[in-house]
Amino acid sequence: MASLAEADISVTDNDGRVLDIAQPAKRVIALAPHITENLFAIGAGDYVVGVVSHSDYPPQAQTIPIVGDSQGFNLEAIIAMQPDLVVAWSGGNPSLPLQRLEQLGIPVYYSDPQAFSDIPHNLRALGQLLQLPEAESQAAQFETRWQQLQQTYADRTKLRVFYQLWHQPLMTVNNSQMISQVIDLCGGENIFAAQSEAVPHLGIESVLQADPQVILTGENVPDGWQQQWLSWPALAASRHEQFYRLNEDLLYRPTMRLLEGAQQVCEALQQARDVNPK
Repeated sequence: MASLAEADISVTDNDGRVLDIAQPAKRVIALAPHITENLFAIGAGDYVVGVVSHSDYPPQAQTIPIVGDSQGFNLEAIIAMQPDLVVAWSGGNPSLPLQRLEQLGIPVYYSDPQAFSDIPHNLRALGQLLQLPEAESQAAQFETRWQQLQQTYADRTKLRVFYQLWHQPLMTVNNSQMISQVIDLCGGENIFAAQSEAVPHLGIESVLQADPQVILTGENVPDGWQQQWLSWPALAASRHEQFYRLNEDLLYRPTMRLLEGAQQVCEALQQARDVNPK
């Protein structure tokens, strides 16, 4: 790895770490599905030589050799691939193997977007590391669409929203999770945003007391999930049958497609407003 004095490219990652490299990266390993997706978005697909399991978008990513999963990867396989850049997920990858890669002189960029603004930041940083001009246009496109959604839904009537992450046990998300920020963007109020746990486990009484007007869930929750809530007809969401099932792949990964997920949430909440404007 080049010394800082020799480095020609310098970026700051999501952990606030400055990464310096002497020349554009050409052999990249992506250690989370969202990283793989973002690399392809900026035109870096041909440079990705290794990925982790569940890196399924775009379809071309499924042909790239797998080096493990986000929680555990084959360090020897990564080293053998001779990468000149590893893009890691600081929120999910184990730290010790990453430290070992850095000790071996392999540059590691840490990607862990926690807010909408982190996504274009990541796109631009990766674009700089690979010197791909398409990254800027993709980042600008994301920012434009994000601002359009903000402007469209900023003054809409607020709705109390419960996001059902899972049914047994009953689980939701607090405001640290991207889906909660999407709900806020669309003019909703996550009724469990203030919970201390990122993924709170709940009793049904907590939901009944908060009385959400809309209940959202993902496609992974089994069919029939609405019946639990319909058995409580006094619940605001049940009175008007305001239950919406969403494509969670568009909501759980901090990528360009997150805005597609946000669009489906915004449309669901607007439909709920039209049914019950108060």
